[in-house]
Amino acid sequence: MTGARMLRFLSLLLVMVLPFSAVNAQDTVEPSGYTPVSGESFFLLADSSFASDEQAMVRLEAPGRDYRRFRMEPYGGADIRVYRIDKPLDFLKRQKNLHRVVSDGQFKGEGLSNTLAYLWDNWYRKSRRVMQRAFSYESRKQVTEEVPELKMGAAMAAPTPYDAQPQFALIPGLPVVSQFRYPLWQAKPIQPPEGVNLAGSSSEFVSVAPGNVYIPLGNLKPGLYLVEALIGKYRATTMVFVSNTVAVSKIAGDELLVWAARKHQGSSVPKVNVLWTDGLGVMSSGATDVDGLLRLKHVSPERSFVIGEDEEGGVFVSENFYYDSEIYDTKLYAFTDRPLYRPGDWVSLKIVGREFKNARDSVQPSAADVNVTVLDATGTALQTLDLKLDSKAGTQGRFQLPDNAVAGGYELRFSYKDQAYSSAFRVAEYIKPHFEISLNLAKQDYRTGEPVKGSLV
Repeated sequence: MTGARMLRFLSLLLVMVLPFSAVNAQDTVEPSGYTPVSGESFFLLADSSFASDEQAMVRLEAPGRDYRRFRMEPYGGADIRVYRIDKPLDFLKRQKNLHRVVSDGQFKGEGLSNTLAYLWDNWYRKSRRVMQRAFSYESRKQVTEEVPELKMGAAMAAPTPYDAQPQFALIPGLPVVSQFRYPLWQAKPIQPPEGVNLAGSSSEFVSVAPGNVYIPLGNLKPGLYLVEALIGKYRATTMVFVSNTVAVSKIAGDELLVWAARKHQGSSVPKVNVLWTDGLGVMSSGATDVDGLLRLKHVSPERSFVIGEDEEGGVFVSENFYYDSEIYDTKLYAFTDRPLYRPGDWVSLKIVGREFKNARDSVQPSAADVNVTVLDATGTALQTLDLKLDSKAGTQGRFQLPDNAVAGGYELRFSYKDQAYSSAFRVAEYIKPHFEISLNLAKQDYRTGEPVKGSLV
């Protein structure tokens, strides 16, 4: 036992042994004034998936330029926890939106470590005071001269050091791969890529932002990982996909084609389990063949995800978007004689169209009524035109802007066979460019009857 610890032990022992009337110690504890670091909200995301030989990392974006940083910086960084998902496909099937993974945090508060530290320091100071009153000054002086390490010095008045503790418990049921505190404010912010400065334009959109950092997680084995970040009472999570296999997908109206390939070699990967989900449930599933191909049949929703797991345990995801083609429809095109007008000007309008049968073939639209409404910059309807669309010539019209027309963007909204179309033009007070005409004579002096020659500039 060291001298300092021995002295503490003797101090507490004296408190218990000496009569209360002799020590006259106070039982009250002064308020510490300590409050846990609350922190501020932040974002956590993974920019890409990773292979097993690549450094996995996540991106943390915290407010680093305004007053909110001072509510986060005392925490000392960000607590990072990396969990491994044992059954990745089952976990992903339960998620409605893979961009916002649902994983409830286990909030438990900061705990009693800082409270006990403050109480221990308070009691220890009182025990030292008891010892000082129990022994004379000469006795204490002789002891400290023999054992200098028993001197307290400024430790009696030193404040209790507090450590910010994680306020969330570990997620139950998920094995922890690693956990650490990353020095967020000492880390180098994400730098803009080289060669993105454009001469003559602003590049502020790629400026360095403090608090925007990449946090390395190391080389992870193939699988699916949940990363949890904690700062005070705020928490954020994201998914990290680690796989040596990637998926290339092509989507149509009623089917999806998936090709699984090695990320670095480009060779086909067979026997990859693939699920096609829309967030509500699995629409179709299967395994890739020897060529790494899989064709899934189902009506394609607007947005869907392809998730897969190879034989190594690697997990990948691919997001797909499908929109019904608009080519099987009538297209109307509206033109004005000028793009810019002044209040009081006349506007000439021309409308032509084609009816598309497929991506390459179109025919003339059928004749029908076209109702045109002119909307000003405030959305107020100025006037309407009732036109007749001719199959060959289209239609045309003319209207005058009011003298007090407001400046801004105007909209031509017209309907054809219960379908809405739109076009636009602008109105502004502008002055036509000034120009000067001068006559440059061929010479300065002419005789009577001599032709005058020169040029106009």
